[in-house]
Amino acid sequence: MLGVVNADAERVKQWLQQANIRHYICEHCHGLHLSELQEREGVVDARVFVEEDGILLTTELELRPSALFAVQAELTRLNMAYPSIKLFLDVSDDSLPRLVACDLLLGRHGVSFEQFIYFVQATVDATVQLLDEGQEFNWLIWPDEMDSGAGEALH
Repeated sequence: MLGVVNADAERVKQWLQQANIRHYICEHCHGLHLSELQEREGVVDARVFVEEDGILLTTELELRPSALFAVQAELTRLNMAYPSIKLFLDVSDDSLPRLVACDLLLGRHGVSFEQFIYFVQATVDATVQLLDEGQEFNWLIWPDEMDSGAGEALH
């Protein structure tokens, strides 16, 4: 078993394969998309990025515009309820609002396989719990709602 190594994108890809974590690389970004999260309803993107300071795992959840204020009001509680992930809102004029969940595994001086797998699993587990809570409170947009025009502007 390898000890602590400076993980690059190729090493992270090997580790995901070794741990039987389904993933893929899309043509639009340099992230490794995690299929387990990516295939869930309400998830726009779930990706692992290798950065200079470590490994970033980020998941974007598409919110109902009508739930934006409710999620904003709950953001402090959510960040306390899910201490292993950082949650914030991403609101722009050209897309629906998103709740972003991310975690960073600091690794400037190296990361072991065991650390990496624990990091990925803990972050995925917390994100799945967050998804369940979002579904319970009806914060998330589901794909069938997009087809019916629910996400269109009213003006």
